[in-house]
Amino acid sequence: MRKIALLAIAGIALIGTRPAGADDHLPWTQLSLSTCAIDEYLRAHPEYDGRGVVIAVLDTGVDMGVPGLDRLPQGGVKVVDVQDFSGEGDVELSPAIFNESRDRIIHYADDGSPQTFVPPPPGSLPDGAKLWFGLLEEKAFQNGSVPDVNDNGDRDDEFAICVVTTEEGGHDDALVFIDTDLDRDWSDEKPLRNYRVAQETFTFARTRKEAQLPQLTCAINVFPRKRLVVVHFDDGGHGTHVAGIAAGYRINGQDRFNGVAPGAKIMSLKIGDNRLSGGATTTGAKKRAFEYAARYAREHGVPVVCNLSYGINSELEGYSDIDKFLETLCRKNPNLIVCSSAGNNGPGISSIGTPAAADSVISSAALLAADTARDVMGAHIEHAVVTEFSSRGGELNKPDLATPGYAASTVPLWNRRGDFFRGTSMASPYTAGMAALLISEARSQGHRTVRSSWIKSALARSASPVPGFNVLDCGPGCPNMPKAATALRDIIGRASTGPLFRYEVTTESPFAVKGEGPTAYWRTTCFPIDRPQIFTIKPVFEPTVDAAARRSFARRYILRSTADWCRLEQTQIYFRAEQSATVRVSYNADMLREPGLYVGQIEMLDGDTVVERLVNTVVVPHRFNEANGYKQEFADQKVQGWQPKRYFIQAPTGATAMHLELSAADDHRSTAFIRTLFRPNGTGIRVRALRLNSDDGRLKADYDLTDQLEPGIWELCVTSRRPDEHSTYDLTVRFDGLAATPAMVTSWSHTPGATPNGKLSLTNLFDNPLAADLSGKLEGYRKTFSQEITPDEDAATMTIKFEPDVTAVRVRCDMTEEVFAMFTDVAINLFDPSGKSLMTEGMGDRHFTGRVRSPGGSKSCKLEFKAAFTYPDSDQTAEFEVIVDYLYKDPIPIELKRGDDDDCTFYPGVKTPLTFKLRSTPPESPKGTHHAGYLRATNRADGHVAVEIPIETKD
Repeated sequence: MRKIALLAIAGIALIGTRPAGADDHLPWTQLSLSTCAIDEYLRAHPEYDGRGVVIAVLDTGVDMGVPGLDRLPQGGVKVVDVQDFSGEGDVELSPAIFNESRDRIIHYADDGSPQTFVPPPPGSLPDGAKLWFGLLEEKAFQNGSVPDVNDNGDRDDEFAICVVTTEEGGHDDALVFIDTDLDRDWSDEKPLRNYRVAQETFTFARTRKEAQLPQLTCAINVFPRKRLVVVHFDDGGHGTHVAGIAAGYRINGQDRFNGVAPGAKIMSLKIGDNRLSGGATTTGAKKRAFEYAARYAREHGVPVVCNLSYGINSELEGYSDIDKFLETLCRKNPNLIVCSSAGNNGPGISSIGTPAAADSVISSAALLAADTARDVMGAHIEHAVVTEFSSRGGELNKPDLATPGYAASTVPLWNRRGDFFRGTSMASPYTAGMAALLISEARSQGHRTVRSSWIKSALARSASPVPGFNVLDCGPGCPNMPKAATALRDIIGRASTGPLFRYEVTTESPFAVKGEGPTAYWRTTCFPIDRPQIFTIKPVFEPTVDAAARRSFARRYILRSTADWCRLEQTQIYFRAEQSATVRVSYNADMLREPGLYVGQIEMLDGDTVVERLVNTVVVPHRFNEANGYKQEFADQKVQGWQPKRYFIQAPTGATAMHLELSAADDHRSTAFIRTLFRPNGTGIRVRALRLNSDDGRLKADYDLTDQLEPGIWELCVTSRRPDEHSTYDLTVRFDGLAATPAMVTSWSHTPGATPNGKLSLTNLFDNPLAADLSGKLEGYRKTFSQEITPDEDAATMTIKFEPDVTAVRVRCDMTEEVFAMFTDVAINLFDPSGKSLMTEGMGDRHFTGRVRSPGGSKSCKLEFKAAFTYPDSDQTAEFEVIVDYLYKDPIPIELKRGDDDDCTFYPGVKTPLTFKLRSTPPESPKGTHHAGYLRATNRADGHVAVEIPIETKD
């Protein structure tokens, strides 16, 4: 999963007209509190509105000055602490230099010229004060969302900072003066202290009379011993929006427009550097932020709910560095509740990202609420639906819940693109707000400790399935706030002195990291039919629980299956002390013959309460072979809204290309589309072109997959464009199998008087003849960079030299699973000589391809891969390669022929010799590079590419 995706799709929506002066008590459906019965709960218990709870927002920062985040319902400041772990707001300090009369501070600019500044007023300087100087340089933000922080039309301002300290004082005693109006005079600036001490803020002065609203609300933290001032602000917007959903009060200054837990306090823990793509995290930022939240909970004796609407995709689900770190942290800190977005990489199964994969984290899928759909999108649906982008479970028993992921909320004042965002980024703070409400009630009733496992269990027990979706789509479903509160009371009553933290489930699972995982996930052409599927369940206790409590632990549960094909071989399970117990399940193969997705759960019941779910998933694919001509047609297919129609496709042995064709059925309206192709491991390849819209005459769309095709079971998911649209369509899937020898052209002949030429052969591995047209192209030249980075040196930089004959560069990187699991983000930038970013991207998974046009002329640019290691102090080393293709303005055609013909029929099993020749001699490639291009055979019947052979040769 990529960094959790953020999309603003509309501004503030308006509720229908009403008689003038009417008393309007209609709910704010732009942030639906009715979907989870939060409005009902708060009407009955207005005093349990989150008060006494702190929600830590780990994000791009929080703007504490916008309406909705400025105050609590009961009075007082809402945002109680801000910390920046990203490094974006860091300003280094050096001892101030005075002139001879000591009435001015002197700073020497880069060109050596002196600049003089009026010091702070003498009355603000204690005896023995020491003054420090720093500069916040605006040009550092040129690639961010707010490159002009004071909105004066210049983007290279320098804001001088003076810090006043004493020998005896700590960092909470330091005073900071910032030259917000650029007059080089600190005597007219207000002194600032660390935000958590006095909740003091400042804004940059704005001189333009037509725009007097401040761009950013800023705060400071000063660390004299580190010679560092950190300026906190949200120039990404995402964190401010998230905070409003979780705990906003009178959002945008509107009565009754509140977040889920309006009485909760907010702590902004900034982890995203907004100068990087999507506000990417930096090395150690997530780890340090979570540790800060845990320490805050311990030192203040209050539960802290962390919201993390950040994440990337993961193939080592549950085993990435940040997953393992959070699992340990949550177990050691039961008062720390971590909520995370499941990811926006759906609707394919097994697409949950990291760190949502950590078992102790509460991961949220995204719903579109029915009332929000009606009033914002004009869509009419009977009930909430899971969004088409929300990540799904499979290898993991995730997501844990599904909550609304479309919402209007607070945004910084510089934001001009509306306040209505969508994503699992929005669902997670909704869940975090619900956790705060539960804790608020429990604490008001005298329960000072409210364990994270209790909150997760209470929300899950309250959930109802979402009609049309299964446990892989939304976990147990959509939680209900009054029911969750009732469940928590029961859990606390039974377990307040119990030692159990959670149950750990393991079972055989071929795709799991160690061959076993928390679910039975069979995405293969076989599954257990002659032996049982055995689940081992182990009780996991709090680290502080003593041996006597562990030995006295005992539980019995009743077992129940939810699917006929998934049969239990026992009716009960019993736990004693620290001993594991097993559940044996048998699969009925006769009921698993038709292609499709089969999901069955074994429920562990305590009375009527589901305590644990053992998830069984079997994928039965469509097969392609000689009998069906390696082609299948799915005619007159129907899909309802965002309920995905899933096709699991087994790539046949020897396949070199997969072809997809989506078309509108005759006389039927269709907006069907395939958003993503999902690899056998669950990661996706975006295919934006596979969309139909019969209203606009788009009746057919197709797509070829060649170089990324791999063995295994692929997944195609068809949905409609909108949740209330029904679509009819035809789908065709076909494979070709032309094997090239060699698989890559690495050399050619280049004799005097002749253009480069060479030989290869193609063999049809399938049983049907294939008539093909032959062609090729030399696209440019390629350079491969071998990179090695560490937590101390976490940026890999490469020089990219544009020449006049180059129109663009294509950048590719494929990391190993183990390397990518070290990171919480990888940001990619291509900077021109001035430092302006020509390309700002991020690696959502371990595969990346990006393209950027030439800035023109001859220029040396810098390509940077900046990786965020989870562990900043580790001795890890990450190695990977980056491939850069320089693409010619005028690529050179290549003639590919059999004999004298550029077409050929390839017969099954016959090795067919071919020759190729460039139409002109290419210019010599720069030193250290290789010529690059491709040869291609295209199916003459339908124009789809049957095979593409890469060229990478020196001469």
